[in-house]
Amino acid sequence: MTAETTPWIRSAFWTGRVRAGAETRFQKHMQEVLVPGLAAMPGVHGVYALWPRNLEDSPPAIACQVLVTFASRADLERMLASEERRQLRPQVAEAVSMFDGSISHIEFVASAPPNPLLKSIP
Repeated sequence: MTAETTPWIRSAFWTGRVRAGAETRFQKHMQEVLVPGLAAMPGVHGVYALWPRNLEDSPPAIACQVLVTFASRADLERMLASEERRQLRPQVAEAVSMFDGSISHIEFVASAPPNPLLKSIP
C-alpha cells in the first residue's frame, strides 16, 4: 500500500448516555438519518454504527461508535471539506439533543490488510 492508497477510518465516539426515553428515537435517527447521510458523502467507502452489547474490563461509557471508512487520506479530506457534510450538521445537532455526553473523533490509518469480514473497507 502506498500513502495514496492506504485505507483510513474516521471514528466518532459518542461517550455518555442517551437521554432517558430517547433511546429508540436516537438509535433510529442514527441508523436511518446519520448513517445514510454519511454514506452519501463524497469519498466515503462505508459507514458502520456500532452499539455496545457486552462490556468487559470497565470500558468508557460509549453509547455508540460510528466508523466511516475511506480508500485514502485524500478521500477523507474530501469528505471533511464537502458541502454534504455541512448540510448534515442540523441532523447531527438533532442527535446531540437526545444525548448527554461528548462526541470525539479519532482518525486511524489501517496498516494491516482489511479483514475479509468487513468487506466495505478497501
